[in-house]
Amino acid sequence: MSINRLHPELEQTFLKLELAKTRSICITGDKPGCGVTRFASTLAEHYMLAGYRTLLVDLNLDNPAFEPALLSCETEGDWISNTTTMQLFSGVSVPTTQSEQIAFRDPRALNQKMEHWLADYDRIIIDAGSLNCHQSELPNAVIANACEATLLTVTGGATSKEELSNALSYLNDANANLCGIIINQYSQQTLSQQLLNIIDQRKFIPSLVKRTLQNVIKSAPILNHTV
Repeated sequence: MSINRLHPELEQTFLKLELAKTRSICITGDKPGCGVTRFASTLAEHYMLAGYRTLLVDLNLDNPAFEPALLSCETEGDWISNTTTMQLFSGVSVPTTQSEQIAFRDPRALNQKMEHWLADYDRIIIDAGSLNCHQSELPNAVIANACEATLLTVTGGATSKEELSNALSYLNDANANLCGIIINQYSQQTLSQQLLNIIDQRKFIPSLVKRTLQNVIKSAPILNHTV
């Protein structure tokens, strides 16, 4: 599932970052599966189409989505491709060895890498994965602190108030510059779907009654909205 780069919320995020002249952005989430990689890819695409030399860095150890791209033609720089969508980006694939990970674990070494990248690219987008995925090798705090701005992705209808509060506290302790919260509603069920699932799980309801209730729910437009 790709995201329209002209989506109003994404466009607003892009403009906010541009007005602040932000060059390096860390995208992280409160839990796995909240769409961090999709948003990182879409934002990187947005910058590329706006004419910026953009580098997409995959530091999502628990769910790496990119691999080095083997191109037949001679090109400058490193290229990575999304293993699912096959999208091609100028980028850095996830570090796989302990020696490679050290450079991203040490704040001073990571800052040096950022300076090196920014000498060659206009914008750096980092897919930092989720905050609670136990990535002891690559602490999100170090990544967020090294970037000029951080975007937090949460799952609509699934992230609780306590989980959001914990994520915000973590980023605040990391001295991250949180400039926005992205609510991912892609996987969120409509009220109709939730009711249908509840009815389907009730074994004591007769089949005829179930079908009648399901037909009524499906035909009610007001129930076909996420909650």
